[in-house]
Amino acid sequence: MEYQPGVCNIGPTQQRRRLLLGVGSLLAAAAYVAAAVALAWPRWALIASVVPLYGAAMGALQYRERFCIGFAGMGVFDVGDGANEIQNEAALAADRKKAVRLNAKAMALGVAGTVVVFVAVTYLL
Repeated sequence: MEYQPGVCNIGPTQQRRRLLLGVGSLLAAAAYVAAAVALAWPRWALIASVVPLYGAAMGALQYRERFCIGFAGMGVFDVGDGANEIQNEAALAADRKKAVRLNAKAMALGVAGTVVVFVAVTYLL
């Protein structure tokens, strides 16, 4: 695997870590919603599920895109041979631009997931 500015900045090992982040966050969201329903918390408490749902979306997107927004922010990449610093300013700018887009997508998915949870719990339970 090779580093491609604005396209790919992590290899298979780092991808697996992002997948685990996504799965763990999704499980945390499910546990939180289950607790909120089981303990009869106020419906507005479901809004907090946006945090783990954002984490789930972020992990899934980073896994799928082979791109870590944290690495982009730090100006590094790791495609299998350890972290390397990005020397080229254009490459760094491309990575940071993609990081902003991925973050926005993850936030949108987290918010959409929260709306689905809120509506489902409100009208189906």
